[in-house]
Amino acid sequence: MKTFSTSITALALFAVFSGAVYAEGTKIEKSTLINAATTTNSINAAIGKDATANTGSISVKDGAQVKDSTLINAATTSNSINAAIGEGTTANTGSIDIK
Repeated sequence: MKTFSTSITALALFAVFSGAVYAEGTKIEKSTLINAATTTNSINAAIGKDATANTGSISVKDGAQVKDSTLINAATTSNSINAAIGEGTTANTGSIDIK
């Protein structure tokens, strides 16, 4: 049973963090952020109020500071569906989101 529980936990973490990088409330200085994700045959959906779904994305927000840095988006996305349904929802695939 321990193996089954570990497998479910690993699957849940993969589903939540699949190819997404988050930088909240941090300082990014003299750095290079490269989004080189390859997303193929995937479905990315945010459904419901204020829901967010990200696949192969870099998200810098909520007080994070970017200074003297380079951001490169070299993501490749093919045969994918990206949908945001509902008030305030966002769905990003192969993107860099700075707020």
